[in-house]
Amino acid sequence: MKHLSPIKLQARTKLGALSGAAISILALVSEPAYTQTTTLPSNPNLTFQTSGPSRCANIGDWYTTNGNAQATGGGVQNGPGGLCFPTDPPGNRTTNPVANQLHRFFISVTAADLAASGGQVVVQVEDAGSGGALDEVDGGAIGSNISTNFDPTRFQLLDQAGNVLASETLTPFTNPADLGRTITFPPITQPGVYTVTSVTGEYPINGFTGPFNQVLNNDDNGFRILVSGVQDLLIGQFQGTFQNSIVGASLLDFFLLVGPGTNNLFLRNFDFDNDGLISYISPTGATSTGSTSGNAVWNGGGNLNTGGDSVAVTGLPNAGRWQIQLNGYGGSFTNQSILEANTGTVPDPNQRLPIFDTPPRRAGNFLITPPTERRTQIGQTVCHEFQVINLFFTTDIINLTTEGTDPNYTVEFRDASGTNPLIDTDGDGAVDTGILAAFNGTGNFTLCVTPRPGAPPQDNTQIVGTSFMDRRIREQAVASGFPGADPIPTRQTVLKRTLIDTATGTTANLILVKRITNVTRNGSVLPGVNFGAIINDPNSTNDNDPGWAQIPLAGILALTDTNPVRSGDEVTYTVYFLANGTAPAIDTSICDLIPGGTTFVLNSSQVQLGNTNPVAGGNFFTPLAPLPDNNSCTIQTNPNGALITDLGTIPNTPGSNFGFIRFRVRVN
Repeated sequence: MKHLSPIKLQARTKLGALSGAAISILALVSEPAYTQTTTLPSNPNLTFQTSGPSRCANIGDWYTTNGNAQATGGGVQNGPGGLCFPTDPPGNRTTNPVANQLHRFFISVTAADLAASGGQVVVQVEDAGSGGALDEVDGGAIGSNISTNFDPTRFQLLDQAGNVLASETLTPFTNPADLGRTITFPPITQPGVYTVTSVTGEYPINGFTGPFNQVLNNDDNGFRILVSGVQDLLIGQFQGTFQNSIVGASLLDFFLLVGPGTNNLFLRNFDFDNDGLISYISPTGATSTGSTSGNAVWNGGGNLNTGGDSVAVTGLPNAGRWQIQLNGYGGSFTNQSILEANTGTVPDPNQRLPIFDTPPRRAGNFLITPPTERRTQIGQTVCHEFQVINLFFTTDIINLTTEGTDPNYTVEFRDASGTNPLIDTDGDGAVDTGILAAFNGTGNFTLCVTPRPGAPPQDNTQIVGTSFMDRRIREQAVASGFPGADPIPTRQTVLKRTLIDTATGTTANLILVKRITNVTRNGSVLPGVNFGAIINDPNSTNDNDPGWAQIPLAGILALTDTNPVRSGDEVTYTVYFLANGTAPAIDTSICDLIPGGTTFVLNSSQVQLGNTNPVAGGNFFTPLAPLPDNNSCTIQTNPNGALITDLGTIPNTPGSNFGFIRFRVRVN
């Protein structure tokens, strides 16, 4: 059902000198510099390793295993080829594609992190080369390094778009200086989600081309990732293995973050050897029992490739920090194993969530941009465009508030068209963006500002954004009693400056009133509507000025649900204008954005000044066409077309200080 109503329009007129300083760039709350280092893994009883491709899947590293490696049989290897014998049935052979063989680690760097650390953070990989204290060489014990066949290893740092920012390959077999060496990546200076990848073995590093030397493709290379200068930075493992470093690690806790709008999780574990119990604990405290995997297979009755637990996520209360608890795992062995979390109902690398080995105390990563400056007049609304970008790896909702607004200005958050007010979708009392997709999910919005009589010539309103995920994770951290947990979410702000043009001694002013003055269907006027009625708008004072006595403000405010327009109807809009200031309105231009769901009828626009006859006028700009400089349109992206009418100077003397612009649109 469609029922049209007038949408927002805006005029520009030269009223006097401008004032105000330049707009500042993105603003952040000032915080003290941190001196802590965030480390993965943070649990000293865990080791993260990347295996060479000739290590069979029964050692627990499905991701790096070659495509024809068997699941069982003790890891027998096939001579010079170095591949495991494919003696198992097809269902027990890995179908892991080469493109999926990288281990991936997640690092979230926010604008606040950068501000707190002096504008940059530095990522290091400790013991990056094989042959160090955290490594198993040729299947030996961790750190023993009785062999000298040290596999090469490559680490890369990727940005949010997947571009390689830096790459280091260590070759300790030929370069002893690389034994257990720590590498340092170039500083990160922009907010976003960054990825560190790890691959071990000459075979994959050389692009899976021969010759293939088995002894340089079978290490389990251990390492730690360090980010210095940032407190509680989020570092997790998207894809990789962990190993308990001591026998008898009876209780291990892992964590994942689940965004709003998630309906299901697919949780997997690999090569647990049926050891211990696994539990899933939701943000509400509800606990469910998961399935435990056997030797070199996935859980849930799976084999080498399939299997997992499907877990329902019910509503916003279950968005936040989830816990995976392993009770009794590794009681009799040290073994590489895998935990994997996916949103949805199947394993999907594009829907994978990072796993943390320490409970996160904060979350969220977003930007609000850009700062803007707009000009308007007393009583006239102007809309500032802004964009909210969710950089985080989960969905998120960004709450929006304002601060610093002058009491004589009113502000309202609206959609991208400047028409519909935003609402509170998460029930916390603040309007918000609604759910934004993970990894660069973007929402376009407006902040519409109206100066009232008595308003000063300048208003500086800050848009303040906070993350639903950040607030929820902080609340959970406080409720869990974590030392130093802070319940206050990190804010992002951007400045929206509104100026009122003023002149010395005299002030021009132009007020606008918009009405629907006709609707035709199949060439006939829509029945049941009095388009000649004079109707007062209870939400505006613009139609109360006594100067309107010179021209009746005929027309309706909106059509009703009981008599809506239909596809193909033509709607006539009339924009009445009145110069009611103490000076003429100079260089006046009026912009009317074409409503969504309609198409402008070409050559339908007319202009009437005073009591003269209407004449053709106005310039129509097709949807998305660039608009001229210094135009008065509230939305500069021109989403559905715009009619801009330049009226020049409008006198402020009665008899010639009024008129109207009229045009038609066709309902799509």
